[in-house]
Order: sequence, then structure tokens, then C-alpha cells
Amino acid sequence: MGDVEGTGRPCRRPDLVVVLAAAVLVTIALLLPAAAPLRPARLHPDHYVLSDGCVLNARGVGPCGPLLGGATGSNDDPAGLEQQFGQRYGVRRSYFTAGQEDRALTTAAADLAAGRIPWISFKLPHPWTEMAAGAGDAWAADLSTRLAGLPGPVWVAFHHEPEKDQPDIGAWRATQERLGPILRSRAPNAAFTVILTGWNQFRGPAEFSLASLWPGTTVDLAGFDVYCPVGAGKHADVPASLHDSYLVPLAAWARAHGVAWGLAETGITNAASARHPDWIQRTRQELADTGGLVLAYFNSPLNSTQDWTLGDPGKAADFAAALRQSPVLSSR
Repeated sequence: MGDVEGTGRPCRRPDLVVVLAAAVLVTIALLLPAAAPLRPARLHPDHYVLSDGCVLNARGVGPCGPLLGGATGSNDDPAGLEQQFGQRYGVRRSYFTAGQEDRALTTAAADLAAGRIPWISFKLPHPWTEMAAGAGDAWAADLSTRLAGLPGPVWVAFHHEPEKDQPDIGAWRATQERLGPILRSRAPNAAFTVILTGWNQFRGPAEFSLASLWPGTTVDLAGFDVYCPVGAGKHADVPASLHDSYLVPLAAWARAHGVAWGLAETGITNAASARHPDWIQRTRQELADTGGLVLAYFNSPLNSTQDWTLGDPGKAADFAAALRQSPVLSSR
């Protein structure tokens, strides 16, 4: 017998049994129905389940919560705090300007990988009057297309807390009415959110009322930046609890408008926390009772005249306890 070239192993004729077995297997394979082709994995599903079983839609919004989380420093990663508090954030707030889209997308992707819903705000590339006339349409379309590439839900706000930032507040509303549909049509995983100060809607001039500022287009989530007023200067006449002064009326307004709502920023000073050591836990429960979807704590010294940060041990313990009571995205 010869050998297999270059191996020194002898060549052997195929055994008749082996040949017959192979023929049978081929015949069976030909007779079986073809397997269904593999479908490509969806980038993001049509719903998300929280750790408590509550279901959010494809944009990460639903009758759930409240999800707890917030902002940290200057868009700092909260992973170290999550380890300290023994629970990951349900939501992470971060802030960007036009031109920082790459950074925003990277941050949002990291949040989703960590099991958090990213809630990002953008300052705009043009003044409101120009944005309302269409100057930012291409920017918004490109951003929305890129957001659609994220593997999960993302909440987006265009110029949060607009009150008194530019002369024509009506142009801000018109900008929302223009950008919201662009975002929602191009990014089925993105929630269009509007974030106001809260105080101005109830105690400010009529031009800042909800009736004046609310856009005439679909909004998925309304956020309000309401802080514990105890020890916070001229607004300190409001009771420590936000329940009667903000949460109850906001809940009624949100039901009437068919929109989810929550606190896009909140905080309490060290002095007020010493007097109300469970304020964060109570506020979380009050949000749960009134149907709020989110409580985002502003753990940052930026743009602040008060110390809202969680550096105080008592305040940190209060936040940690509230966080452990809150749902998060289920592991995928």
C-alpha cells in the first residue's frame, strides 16, 4: 500500500460500512425540512423588565418606579458609589453640549452596560429662535440616528431648565415641538423628555407656567428639578416635604396629559438632612405613592449655592437606604 504524501501513514481504502453509514446520513439530511434561518438579534427589545417585575416600554418608560439614581460630580461614573451603597443606580443623569455627542454616546453605552438607564441633557448648537426655524434639524437627526444604535433605552432632554436662559421662552417651546418628533421618529429606544425647574411652574411668572411651556407634541417623560427647600434661601417658606406642594399637583397634571413624570434633579443640604434624616427615603416613597417614575439625586457641587452632595455620612446613608428599596433594570 502507498502512504499519505508527506506523513508516512499508509493509505487505506474506505471501509464499506463507513461508506454506507455516510450515505444514510446524507439521505436523512436531504429528507429533513430545512432549518429556519437565524434571525439577527434585535438591537433593543420592545420592552424591559425591572427587578420588581414592572415593565417599561421600548423607550424605558412605564407605570413603574421610582427608579433611583442621579448625577455625580462632573459627569463622573457612579460605579464606586454603587459599590459603597450596595446597589446600582436605576438612572444616571449626565449633561452635554452640542459638540460632545461622542462623549454622550460613550457615557450612555457605559450606563446601559452597567444596567442603568442613561438620562442625558444637551445644550443646543444654535439659539432657540434659530433652532425653532430648523437650524438644528440636521444635528438632531444625526444625534437621534446615533442614539438608535445604543443597545437599550435612553432618555433625552434638549436644554433642560430653560427658564430665564434666553429672552424668548416661546422659542424654547417651539424648539421642543420641532426636535421631539425628530428624536422619536429616528430612535425608537429614545424617550423625549422635557425638564423644567418646577419652582417656576408653581411660583414663577405666568410665562413659565406649565400651560405656557408644555410642548404641543408627544413627550414621554416630564422631569422637574425640585430640591428640599429647608435652608435653601428665599424659597425656604415651602415645607420640607415635597408631597403637597409639588408631587400631588404634578401627579394630577401628568395624568391629565398622559405623560410619565419624576424628579430630574433633587437634593437636600447637610443642615436640612440633620433635621430630616430620612428625607430621601420619604421622598422616594412619596413618589411611589403619587406615581412618579424617577428620582435623580444631584450629587454634585456644580452650579450650586448649597451643598447637595452625598459627602455627609448621614445623608449618604439615607440615599443608600432609598436606593436599596428601588428597582433597577433586570440583568440581560
